[in-house]
Amino acid sequence: MHELATLTTEGPIAALLGIESLVEVADPLADDVLVGLLSHPEQIVRRHASWRLGDRPPSPAAIPQLISMVLIGGIDTMHAHLALQRWSASTPLVIAREAAARLVAERDPAARARLVDLLGVVGTDDEVLLHLALDTDEDAGVRTAAIAALGARGGQRIDEALHRLASHDTVGTQAALALSGRVQGAPPRSDRADGSGLRVAQLVLAGGLDGQLSLGGRGDTGGVASLLVSLGEALAQRADVDHVLTIGRGTVTDAFTGPLSSSRIPLTYGTVAFGDAARPAESANEAWEHLPAIERGIRRVLHLAGPVDLVHLRMADAGTLAGANVAAELGIPICFSLAPDPHNVIESLQSRGELDDESFVRLATETHVWFRARLIERLARSAQQLALFPRSRPMDALRIVGRRADGTDGTDGEEPHQRVAVVAEGIDINLLDRALASVSSTPSIPQRGDVLDELADRLPPSRRGLPLVISVGRLNPVKGMDRIVSAWASDPLLRDTCNLVIVGGDLDDPSPTERGVLESIEQLIPPTDPRRKGLVLLGGRPHADIARLLVAGVRGRHGYWAGGGIYVDGALKEEFGLAVLEAMACGLVVVAPSTGGPGTYVEHGDTGILADPGADLGVATHEAFRLVGRAGRAERARTMVEERYSIETMAGQLVELYRPVMVAS
Repeated sequence: MHELATLTTEGPIAALLGIESLVEVADPLADDVLVGLLSHPEQIVRRHASWRLGDRPPSPAAIPQLISMVLIGGIDTMHAHLALQRWSASTPLVIAREAAARLVAERDPAARARLVDLLGVVGTDDEVLLHLALDTDEDAGVRTAAIAALGARGGQRIDEALHRLASHDTVGTQAALALSGRVQGAPPRSDRADGSGLRVAQLVLAGGLDGQLSLGGRGDTGGVASLLVSLGEALAQRADVDHVLTIGRGTVTDAFTGPLSSSRIPLTYGTVAFGDAARPAESANEAWEHLPAIERGIRRVLHLAGPVDLVHLRMADAGTLAGANVAAELGIPICFSLAPDPHNVIESLQSRGELDDESFVRLATETHVWFRARLIERLARSAQQLALFPRSRPMDALRIVGRRADGTDGTDGEEPHQRVAVVAEGIDINLLDRALASVSSTPSIPQRGDVLDELADRLPPSRRGLPLVISVGRLNPVKGMDRIVSAWASDPLLRDTCNLVIVGGDLDDPSPTERGVLESIEQLIPPTDPRRKGLVLLGGRPHADIARLLVAGVRGRHGYWAGGGIYVDGALKEEFGLAVLEAMACGLVVVAPSTGGPGTYVEHGDTGILADPGADLGVATHEAFRLVGRAGRAERARTMVEERYSIETMAGQLVELYRPVMVAS
């Protein structure tokens, strides 16, 4: 015990490791050390101590400090909230009294709303929540938090208050949503009859999951969102699948009107709403503190659109944590797509010599890699099924999270409890075929809103007749859009011989993350710089528009741009790279990172160029252009994608992975 306590004083990394060990020590002194770490000078240590304290018996001395952390916002709020929520099972009154006292003294609307979120889960009486919900002088975000918390409870007074509020102009929709969340009925698991098919839910915290992916490339609506839209349709069209529920993010109005069902196939879209003016949640980092609201939204959608046999989770974000918590509460099995992303990021930085103690602490503080890695490990241990990404050695992912290929951790006598399979992600080839049939190299009559007409209009006469370099993705630093712009802008030969087209982001109302990337691009090429004429930012686009653009990059458009364009992925690492596959299927030569998924399907020097982390993207782009005329290249790429990476193939592989749940239900 003394050695562990000493370890926590030897720097932040030692403190993180010490916390992991102290949590397992059955000694009251361990609690004292952990509580003391809530005052550690490094934020990452304070966060981790607060989270792991929830795995210990309640410590009265920690409650005031944890409630102070609740007021901070972001992941700090979530860590402290989770610990206090666990402790509330045995000491609800102590926590509720401290939170209520802070509420009286606190004036900041965002901090007050965080306290209300806490009061909503600690099991206190309803009077404070009712007062806040009905107080028309209270901040709207605080009232909304109180209304949402009341919606998870019962009783005549609460029902009467919510019905009265439902007719109110400013909070009426929130009150109506809270009432709809009180729906009782559908069991959380299927009552399966002989011969019936699978009922599966899939989740990603992205907007525009409407079948058209109308918000594609904006905010956090990226490749995973595109995948789930196509995958939902492919699964729902199978005879052995009865229903697919795809859960995404939207507005309160969206959530109130859903779940929305497709008239063609048994496919339903449900919406979770969270965030407000005082507590925006435009980025993944901002979503953490909204865990209570996300959990309530998922629970509501499952009751309205369920029952389901299984919930498939991906990512290491707040949505996945909320989905796992709700599934455990309802007794629904989980399939988890295991991509040890935080681990891979750390290994990549280490291999390039860019990671030391100081940079690791900064990375863990800013991007939460320490917590996200622990989250992935927990999910990998608790999920009933694991889907692994194709790699040269895919089972290595299990070793990273402490599992073996037989579903055990190697403990003597442990029975296998997981089914593990390598599942390649897939693309909607039918969508690409429709684009291939609709795009001609000869312009037709311009159509309002057509992405190709807009691109043609955006290219000045001096830049016409050149091929395109295209990149599609979210405006997030991990996607490397600024790396692509930098490589193009700094290479005179490259920028004089091609135009650069970036697709992604909300250009009219960018999120803070998107704004940061846009500012980086403007620093590289200011709006008044002559080089800017060859750069076109098209913003986020529906999936069908992107498919048409990729095809047009291959074929060209007479009078505007030449055929024989290429596709560049600027990320340092891709777990898989769906947009890269789509570009290859359309006939584009690709530049993609050598780390992660692309290395399993891009033939370096034939169908594309694999660029090592930190490699010069300009050099890789020149090499890619030299492959455009390679005989049979496009046909080889297309055949490979059709045979190995169609969305229908992926759906079939997943159903086989899910099948034990169907038998057990």
